[in-house]
Order: sequence, then C-alpha cells, then structure tokens
Amino acid sequence: MVRYQDKGILVCGEAGIGKSSLALELLQHGAVLIADDIVDFTLENNQLIAHCPAPLANLLHTRELGLLDVRQLFGNSSCQPSAIVDICIEIRSEHHNNITLASPFTRKQILGYSIPHICLSPNNPATLKTRIDILLSLINTHAGSLEKLTDWQQQQMAF
Repeated sequence: MVRYQDKGILVCGEAGIGKSSLALELLQHGAVLIADDIVDFTLENNQLIAHCPAPLANLLHTRELGLLDVRQLFGNSSCQPSAIVDICIEIRSEHHNNITLASPFTRKQILGYSIPHICLSPNNPATLKTRIDILLSLINTHAGSLEKLTDWQQQQMAF
C-alpha cells in the first residue's frame, strides 16, 4: 500500500508478481509507503483506511534486494502509518485477450466497502509506473473522479 500523487493505492497480486518492486519504483518517484505484504484495514468516517502493523513499519521486502528500511533510504517523509484507500491495482500475469470496449474498472469489496479496482499486466511494454501515472492523470482530468472518467469513456465508445 502506497500513497502516490495524492491517491492511496492498494497494490495486490500473487506472490512474486512484483508488488514490492512496484512500490520501490514508486518510492523512487515520491510515493509514501504505508505497508508492505501485510495491511490492516478499518472503516472510519465512511472511508476505508489502510494501516501498517507496527512491527513492519518503514520496511519493504523485495526478493532481489531483501529487507529495506524505506525511511533510511528515502527520508522521514517516505513512510506513514495509514492512509485512505482510493483504488486497488491488481498485478495479474494472465490477462484476458478479449478485445472489448467495456470499462477496465471493477469494484473490490474490503470490510464491506467498495473501492475501484483495475488489473494491470506486468508483461505490457509500458511500465506499471507509466500506466499508473497515466491512470492518475486521467482521473485528475475528470475532476479527480474515477466515476466521471468511466462515464466519459463510455460516452466516447457509444458510436
């Protein structure tokens, strides 16, 4: 779980798919680490909040580099204990090959709370970071609303 470009991004996917490596890349570009591997959730004021368990605070583990102290590498502002979850990005190696004009967004339920969800493949020539940057730019150009972005996309495809 990271906070990147003012959005709380829950990154999920199978073990070894590259979740922590993506978090590391986003940290290199100004993201804030909330939690790696284990995330606790609460509902507060009708928002889903992600929390890092205290023993794992400031820590990120990658298969290639091992355990990293993010605060030591990136500074004190690179970690925080909790953040609102705005979107779930699932990294999935098998991606459907169906060509469709349907919205790529679905919803994911956590503690009965529905958050926007999108699947991204690690095998795309555009990096995960590039696609996340573009996704966040698209949301921002539509008044910060994924729903408005989805509505706009559906209107454009209604030919």
